Amino acid sequence: MTAQMELSSLLIPLLLFTLLATATPGPNNSLLTLSGSRFGYRQTLPFIFGIRAGITGLFILMGSGIGGILSENPHWYFYLKILGAGYLVYLAVKVAFSGNRKQHNHAANLIGFRQGALLQFINPKSMMMVLSCITAFSLPGELYLLSVLQACLIFNLVGLMSNSAWTLFGALISRLLSTEQARDKFNKVLALLTLLAVALLFI
Repeated sequence: MTAQMELSSLLIPLLLFTLLATATPGPNNSLLTLSGSRFGYRQTLPFIFGIRAGITGLFILMGSGIGGILSENPHWYFYLKILGAGYLVYLAVKVAFSGNRKQHNHAANLIGFRQGALLQFINPKSMMMVLSCITAFSLPGELYLLSVLQACLIFNLVGLMSNSAWTLFGALISRLLSTEQARDKFNKVLALLTLLAVALLFI
C-alpha cells in the first residue's frame, strides 16, 4: 500500500471522530454559544480563531511526545484540570454577567484570540481530544509526521465549522428573544450549562 493510500484510508474515520469530538457540547462550544449570544458572530471570531490556534499548538506538543509525559504523570494532568476548570468558570461568569450587546461591543468582556488559544492548553477536553486523535490516526515510521499533519488539518477544518455553528446558534437565539430581560435570562442559562460542562470534566 502506498503512502497516499495509507493516509487516505484514515480520512473517513478521522472525519467521523473529529465531527463527534468538535460538534458535541463542551466548554469551548458552550462559551462560543454564550459569546455569540452576547456579542454576535463577528465579534466572536477572534475567540474562534484562538481556539483553532490553541488546538494546533496542542497537536504540535502532543505529537512531539508531551502526551506521553502527561500519561506517565497523571497528577500533572489533574493540576491542569483544576487550573482549566477555574479559568473556564471565570470566562463564563465574565461573559454572562457583562452588559448587553449595545453597551459592550468593546474588548473588555469579549473572549479574544489570546484567551481562546490559552484556554486549549488547560482545557482537559481539548487535550484528551487531541491526544486521542493522534493516538488513533497517526501512522508509524516515515508517515508519522504526515499523518499527524493530516489529523491536525482535518480536526481544525471540521472544528472551525462546528465552532461557527455553535456561535451562530447563540446569536440566532438571542435575536429571536424579544426583550433584553429574556436575553439576559438566556445567557445566564448558557453560563450554567458552561459550568455544568466544567463539572463533567471531573466525572
